This record gives sequence, structure tokens and C-alpha cells, in this order.
Amino acid sequence: MQLPWASVLISLLIAASGLLASHTLNRVDQDLRVIYTEYTLAATDLGHVNGELIRHRTTIIRAIEADTKEDFARIADSLPERRARVDAAIERFVKASRDAPGGKGLNVRELTELKAVQDRLGDYIASSQHTMQLMERRWQTSSRAEARQLRDEAERHFAKDSGQKFIDVTLNLDRLLEVVANIAGEVRKDADFTLRMGTVVLVGGSFSLATLVLCVPVRKSKAA
Repeated sequence: MQLPWASVLISLLIAASGLLASHTLNRVDQDLRVIYTEYTLAATDLGHVNGELIRHRTTIIRAIEADTKEDFARIADSLPERRARVDAAIERFVKASRDAPGGKGLNVRELTELKAVQDRLGDYIASSQHTMQLMERRWQTSSRAEARQLRDEAERHFAKDSGQKFIDVTLNLDRLLEVVANIAGEVRKDADFTLRMGTVVLVGGSFSLATLVLCVPVRKSKAA
């Protein structure tokens, strides 16, 4: 028995609507995962970078203010670990971006701002190391006057040179975070547009199916 053309058409429209709905929902779900994995977690990691930088700077201040050579050595020995935590936080940000669903990887704007952060971070670390070198000389000298002079020089250098470079790093981190937030907004906007268009098509398809279902019995009764 040959199937009526209307039944075949309705079946095809139902199947097409189902496929479209599945594709739309999968696309929106992927975009939401990108927003969470690539941007929400990445922003958290950037916050960790800032926190670790503050702890790194606080550690150097404690080293400058140390009353004994032993205290200075103990505090100085903890600096490599502080630096490693800063690097690890940046690596987590890069990994979160590269491992995002959809394989987008790092955006060009993210790469530009990330490089600026890494450059400014390198400048800050180099300046901080110079401060620590001055303090090492301060504890190695036997002259009290020279020790006092070196300590004062270390304080001035860390306050002015290192302080400015620290501000530069934090400003670049803020810009990188702003870029991340803007890109996340664009991804969300695309997801909303996809969902709205899919909804419009599905609603239109539903009305078409309802019209066909209502019209088919009428045509059969006229033929009879």
C-alpha cells in the first residue's frame, strides 16, 4: 500500500525538527561549557596569579625587614616556591584555555595580553632579584655603615623600581581579565542567538506540522 504524500512529508518534517532541536541544544551546551571551562576557570586562575604576586612581594618585604641573617636566609629560601606558584597559576590559565571544548585554544587578544603579562612579570621578578642581591650583600658585609646603606638602597629600589613594575603587572592582568570577560560575553551572545534562531525555526515548523495535520483529513473527505 502506497503511503500518502502528506504522511511522508509530515514524517520528514518531524524528523528534521528533531535533528534541528538536537543540533541547537548541543551547540548551546558546548558554548556554555566553553564559557565555564575556558573563561570562568581562567578568570579564577588569573585571580590566583594576582594573589601569588602579592604574597611574593610580601615575602621580599619581610626579607628586607629581617633582623638576623638566619631569618633573612629562611625567608629568601621560600622565594623560589613563591615564584613557582605564580608560574603555575599562569600555566593553569593557559591550559584551561587550550583544553576548552571545541578546541578554540587561546584567542589572539588573549595571546597578546598574556604576552604583555609575562613580559611585565619578568621585569618585576628581575627587579625583585636585584633587591634580594642588595640584601645579600648587606648581610655579607662586616661594616655597619655599609650594611645600613645597602638596606636603605634595597628599600628604595624595591619601593620605586619594583613597586612600579608590580603595578604594571597587575594592570596587565586586569586588561587580560577584561579581554577574557569580553570574549566570554561574545560566546554567550552567540549561544543566545543560536538558541533564539533554533526556537523560531522549531515554532514555525510546529505550526506547519499542525496545519498539515489539520488539512490532510479535510482533503480525504472531499475526495470521498
